[in-house]
Amino acid sequence: MRICILLIFAAFLFPVAAHGQSQETPRATVLATYYRCVQGDAARADAIYKEHVVPFLKSEQAAGRITAYGYSRHWSGSDWRRLEYVAGTDMDKLLDSRAASIKMTQSPEHSKAMDEFDRICSSHDDYVWRSVASSLTPTAIGRDRSPFAMSTYYVCGPQEREADFIVKTVFAPILNQRVKDGMIASWTWQEHLIGDKYRRILVLDGADEKALMKNWATLQDDLEKANADMTRRFSEICYSHSDYIWEMVR
Repeated sequence: MRICILLIFAAFLFPVAAHGQSQETPRATVLATYYRCVQGDAARADAIYKEHVVPFLKSEQAAGRITAYGYSRHWSGSDWRRLEYVAGTDMDKLLDSRAASIKMTQSPEHSKAMDEFDRICSSHDDYVWRSVASSLTPTAIGRDRSPFAMSTYYVCGPQEREADFIVKTVFAPILNQRVKDGMIASWTWQEHLIGDKYRRILVLDGADEKALMKNWATLQDDLEKANADMTRRFSEICYSHSDYIWEMVR
């Protein structure tokens, strides 16, 4: 099932690649898979991923086909228990790497372990995200991660480009200041390319869960103080969200 979905990703993303190449500034694209796992066996899935997948991704990063990869476990949130992602700024290379990943998981030395992983984490949601605004350069997105991250997944209406504008003009200065002050390590706002209902994602990296919760508890008030009308307008456009905190495993 996972392989079929990834092949569909490739078919849909080729026209996106052509569009991305026309832009002067490269943008990070993130291919993310969110897993639902049997909680008591999730540690075994982590061990399989570390032994069979991480060495391959390390080699892909060293070869320059991807700029970053990561694997995280659920600390708080809803039903997703694990998250894996790869990122890159060159769509052709990113897709080549994904195709090689599929081939690797089907090989005799890895297929048995990966079948066990799929039995433990038996369902998943696939998303492709593209960076819109960030405190990081495109090649750094997803690469040098803090131990914890808070991801807020937004359901938005048709005016989502207006929400992007609000993030860039109102939210970004406040988030950048919080990076300077050490409240958070970095932030990234990304748009949906492929996936289910979530149209935007805000990722805040931090030292630990306490730092992220402290930041979140005061962020809304600072946004309201900066521009109450625009902040309320953002909430009208992106009218629902789900919050997760992830702990980085790799």
